[in-house]
Amino acid sequence: MEMFGFLSFMLLVLHTSAYTPVPGLVKEIIHVEQKKSWYDATAYCLSNSGKPFMVLDKNVAKNFSSSANQLSWVGLFRNYAIWYWVDKTLSTYFNWFGKCASLNRVGFWHTKTCDDKLNYLCKRVSGDWVLVKESKTWQEAKQHCETDHAGLAIISNEGDNSIISALVETDFAWIGLARVQQNSPLKETWRWVNNEPVTYSRWFSALFCAAIDWRGFWHDRVCFEEHPFICFRHVDLILEFKLVSENKAWNEAETHCKLLNMNLVIVKTEEELTALVVYIKSIHDSFMDDLYFWMGLYNNPWYWSSSSIRTQFWKSMQPDNVDSKNKIIVPVEHACGALKDGELLDETCIDPLPFFCTATVRSMILVSEPKSWMEALKHCRDKNVNLASLSSAMEQYVAEQKVERVQTSYVWIGLNFLAGSWIWVYGDDIQYVNWVNGENLQCPVTRRCGALTVANGKWEARSCEERMEFLCFQT
Repeated sequence: MEMFGFLSFMLLVLHTSAYTPVPGLVKEIIHVEQKKSWYDATAYCLSNSGKPFMVLDKNVAKNFSSSANQLSWVGLFRNYAIWYWVDKTLSTYFNWFGKCASLNRVGFWHTKTCDDKLNYLCKRVSGDWVLVKESKTWQEAKQHCETDHAGLAIISNEGDNSIISALVETDFAWIGLARVQQNSPLKETWRWVNNEPVTYSRWFSALFCAAIDWRGFWHDRVCFEEHPFICFRHVDLILEFKLVSENKAWNEAETHCKLLNMNLVIVKTEEELTALVVYIKSIHDSFMDDLYFWMGLYNNPWYWSSSSIRTQFWKSMQPDNVDSKNKIIVPVEHACGALKDGELLDETCIDPLPFFCTATVRSMILVSEPKSWMEALKHCRDKNVNLASLSSAMEQYVAEQKVERVQTSYVWIGLNFLAGSWIWVYGDDIQYVNWVNGENLQCPVTRRCGALTVANGKWEARSCEERMEFLCFQT
């Protein structure tokens, strides 16, 4: 009975009473050193009551990155691109350069004008493919393949794409894919020569702003390239254009047009396109195939996970669809955002990197006054809330961040061995564990109090009389 009474007394002393204050809740940014793909990192954050980190404030990113300056995933990913005009309207009319598709030697698909003359790939009646080393237009190639073989090559999966692209000897070769008109005169889609829809694709296209050439074709370009540009405005229902010959990046061109009380040129109909082409030909004295003029069309395919917020703070010349190892990111939808030194870069989603999570956890404070475990408990209850519990992976990471600059080897936390088992003195259930040996310790004899190991974050049983700093919950 005396032992039972003593244990009951100790339980009463150690456990939080009904009148103990409740810890405050704080949103913490947590850097997880384990290297995972973007997909696994996202799943890890969500499965541990957190979320992938969204960098919505550049100053926060700059300040926090000093403690984690290695390339690390954040919750940013590339999704399907939707094109907008600078007047914020959705684009439904397009005149992209190229109506026919070609394949290069590494398996990427490129749009070309159908009158270009290229080698071409036919499908044999036997079922395999052959490269015809004759330069023909797409229509001529189609006719030749249908006469002598089973038709221009159709690619329906990645395996076929790899086999067929290995046959290509020049820069590009025609395949059996072309743009065709939809029911609406303003819409086009890609179809194979047998009229099947495209179910597999590997387009070499991942850029973000649109430019127009002197013939009126549109090109998908990286926004930080520098080109001349065309401003416009409506004056009494008449289109007024102004070609600016100075080379600028797209956003600089947009700003320049606004200073002229104009906008980067918007083209929403065939008639407007014709008027613009006539203007370009009348004002510009020479034309080359690589001469482009910015227009007011852009896309932003980057999204924060679980958010409609589009704010992004890219490093200069980013995103460029090239990862930190200088490799092109393919396919383009496998690009995700990573943070380094407070700036965003695009990286291949499957690469293993450390990552950031955000989580709402109970507020903790490190008390830098070495005390025994019981003295630490009294201090926390008198001045704060209680010795801290680490009842989840997110609280564990926060605790590790709090103690990373502590000079001693251990820090007290609210673990105590009582009545044959370990308890959190705040009253939390022990479901998440992080013991040094990977298991729940039993019968520690003289080591009956739990401490956090500063070097590796593991929990270890220590003598309660040792004097060390400690973590308290705080309101």
